[in-house]
Amino acid sequence: MKLELKRNYITRLIALVLSSATFNAVHAGDTIITGGGGSTSASIDDAGYFSSATPLGFNFLGREFINNSGTGSSNYSLYVNGAPVAIADEITGSNPFGASIIASSSSAVILGNLSNPSFTGWIFVETVSIPRDGIVAFQIQLTNETGASASDVQWSFGLNPDQGITVGMGSSTLNGINATGSHSSVVASSADGWGLEIRNTTNIASAFSVTPYIDLSACCNPVDPAVMVTASQVPGMYGFADNSINLAYNLGTINAHETVSFGYTVGIPIPEPETYVMLLVGLSFLGFIVRRKKINRDV
Repeated sequence: MKLELKRNYITRLIALVLSSATFNAVHAGDTIITGGGGSTSASIDDAGYFSSATPLGFNFLGREFINNSGTGSSNYSLYVNGAPVAIADEITGSNPFGASIIASSSSAVILGNLSNPSFTGWIFVETVSIPRDGIVAFQIQLTNETGASASDVQWSFGLNPDQGITVGMGSSTLNGINATGSHSSVVASSADGWGLEIRNTTNIASAFSVTPYIDLSACCNPVDPAVMVTASQVPGMYGFADNSINLAYNLGTINAHETVSFGYTVGIPIPEPETYVMLLVGLSFLGFIVRRKKINRDV
């Protein structure tokens, strides 16, 4: 069954958050949230992606994963019937929904355009939280206020991990797809074994699908979700390069005044046993290359 929420449910959610003593109303801008006893931090832009306007994008145990190269890369897109409706990109600073931060606490932030869907005809509400060490969770609610039924609605989310730069290993990562379908996840690991994963957290039904994707052609640009779906990449490793990792959501048809909810996490991966094997083989090979280059330089 497709996940749906009534519009008044979202209104009550925002009202509840705003009335909570643990939350504060805030203005548009970046918000830093922390969790895991301070081991995990994230900077969230008012548009809803990881921000590069502050020193961190996603930070775990003092190590920065996204915002290392001077240009953070985090984005999401909404396409309807094959055409872009909203493309939010940290590099360009775009905020197509006209969203702003509504409320925040130390470990969560809610943002959106609840009272102003005029930009696109869609109400966009996003909750970002740190539920546990090393994990940032995103929950999206989209409400169709265009006045008509919307067909072939697709969503994409992507980022470019750069955790290797922190320790002088460059921007390339070993990129792999762990699983597809309801358990879709895609991971990027630096040569010293630190990985960052995007994982679906939504129960998927017949009219709703998720596709993991590695952009083999670029590191930092938003990817058309239809391209990801058509590519149909399967579990396995896709090389060591400076590529982005992404998820594409095929949301099907969203009728007028209907709300659809879905979510994903960004964080330190907890691989299945077979994924550990693939990662260990790949990282061992990378370690060999790094050591060989060092020996050649010394010689």
